Amino acid sequence: MVGMREAELWEIVDGAFADSVGSEDTFAARVAALERRLRALPPERVRAFAGALEEKLDAAYRWDLWGAAYLLGGGCSDDGFTDFRRWLVSMGSSRYEAALRDPETLVEVQFGPGLEQDSFFEEYGYVAAQVFEELTGGEMPAPPSRRRRAPLGEPWADDAELAGRLPRLFAVRA
Repeated sequence: MVGMREAELWEIVDGAFADSVGSEDTFAARVAALERRLRALPPERVRAFAGALEEKLDAAYRWDLWGAAYLLGGGCSDDGFTDFRRWLVSMGSSRYEAALRDPETLVEVQFGPGLEQDSFFEEYGYVAAQVFEELTGGEMPAPPSRRRRAPLGEPWADDAELAGRLPRLFAVRA
């Protein structure tokens, strides 16, 4: 199977994000927009999208971003951190890349009706598999897992340490 170029992944994700801006239920609108874009692809491209998405989730498997998820969400389990990274990707290339450079940029995200609903977006991770099944009638093979055993970087021990590492996010935490 041929992978998906990063530019193609971001064209799909950024387009789905743009299509959902201003919707009352941004998550439902973003899922619907992603579904439309993926349905226009042949099944092997949908599968390539799923693999490219996993690569982006893996690149964001970092302690500093887990700290941001913890602060934005009022706590964050391992599963929750997967959903946070899905949300981060769903917001598009600019927000994703900015957060990888500096998680404190997430303080600029606005939450509320017609804005971001939450910083955890589990459903986003299932869209490609659902579309693949619609297109083929069969289950999409799972992309190879590249997940590391532990996030990159230095773990944080407590709120005081997070306050020192991510002071802007700590000041506005949930």
